[in-house]
Amino acid sequence: MSFSRVVCLTALASIVTAQMVSEPGASPGVEIIDISQNGPQFASAFPFVATSPKDDNLVAVAWRLYSLPIDTNAPKGSRTADCHIAISHDGGVTFRDTNLMTVLRTGRSATMPELWYCNAPWAAFGPDGIVYAGGALFTANGVTGPEPKQGRQMVAVSRDGGATWSKGVPGLTVDKFAPGVTGIERGKEPQDTPWDGAKGLADTATGTFFSTAQGYLAASSDKGLNFGTVYQPAAAKEWPGRGADFAAAQGSVVAVYFAGSTPVMGRKCPCLVFGISKDLGRRFTYNLIADSTEVNPTGRVRYPQVAADPVHSGHFAVTGFTPDHRNLKIFFTEDDGKTWKSAEPQPPPPGLPPVSSADMPGLGYTSDGRILAAWRGFRAAGAYNVFAAMLDYGKFGPTIKISPEASPYPPLVQMGNYSLGGGDFTTPITGGSKFAHIAFPYSPGGVVQRTYYARIALDRMKP
Repeated sequence: MSFSRVVCLTALASIVTAQMVSEPGASPGVEIIDISQNGPQFASAFPFVATSPKDDNLVAVAWRLYSLPIDTNAPKGSRTADCHIAISHDGGVTFRDTNLMTVLRTGRSATMPELWYCNAPWAAFGPDGIVYAGGALFTANGVTGPEPKQGRQMVAVSRDGGATWSKGVPGLTVDKFAPGVTGIERGKEPQDTPWDGAKGLADTATGTFFSTAQGYLAASSDKGLNFGTVYQPAAAKEWPGRGADFAAAQGSVVAVYFAGSTPVMGRKCPCLVFGISKDLGRRFTYNLIADSTEVNPTGRVRYPQVAADPVHSGHFAVTGFTPDHRNLKIFFTEDDGKTWKSAEPQPPPPGLPPVSSADMPGLGYTSDGRILAAWRGFRAAGAYNVFAAMLDYGKFGPTIKISPEASPYPPLVQMGNYSLGGGDFTTPITGGSKFAHIAFPYSPGGVVQRTYYARIALDRMKP
């Protein structure tokens, strides 16, 4: 290890020590499980959590394991960058883990590069019990290799509750771009294929599955075997943006993003925009949620998060931040995005250091249509706590502290070449009929970053 790295690690360790303050543990009733159980030479972040609309007991946590320090330009096989899925059949009491790399990796062919490493894992359940999982697979050697760095949003399917998986297929390809759509580098070459920030979602009413990444989406009507035309809703002329988050329910797919301009007179941008499609993404109708005087557009999260009510048609929720960025602000609609209301979570439990910034939100619904939100409360020194709350009938219940203690990022996580915290953007949350389910990176004492799962009874979250 070089002298300069030793100095940096020592300095970061001193900061971590200064961040640790004695505080109350998790709120009563919070149950947590260490999903990844990795050692200090590895980091686990970028988790995802999903529940089955068919079976409350079926819960999945998708998670990613990276060796440290992170090197996104590493040669093939020289580091660990794997995507896993841990599935519970007893409502989150126990989990069985599967490394997905054997089904997600690809060999070189006429149409596909050799995809070796994985990021941005996700999981989704169809209304028929099918489990979907995948991630952002990318080439070894990164930007230092003989070919341009590229990746694919890979999709694998399980029809037996996660016991076995189909070989992954790409959910977005340049040959299926809609007229006028270009890729991430504004072209239609293989390296222009959208792949980073991958996500999959299934309409709980129709069963249609959508593959998304970097603001692009394509639908599959045959349960993830084949995918149709690729659309880019944030490229709308009057509502221009780049990336977007997506949700689907009751025959609609929606996109949410920040637009650089709006046709709505007198509103200041960046503007929070909602687009909805009833024809699998071919045509979108757009509405303004809030302008830059009503919502803070900055933060670690790449795109605003959106969730769809699985049982009530036209009900959607979107994340934002208060203008001072110290609290979450949730926008919600019950008429397909034509009109919006907003609410802010209650203050954290007493006895905690003040929150200097709220960030990395997640959003979901319970199986009966109540809104769930999770987020990180950062201190001025950099450590964060994880919080969650439920919005019911337009009002938030108590803010629940999920993490037993604050999490500073371990020094080794900061030494790599992949962003603050080793690529850590959201705090996913969803719910069934009895419990909320949360996945989050947790590094007590700043020693090792692992993926944890938490559940809490919805009765404790009621307003």
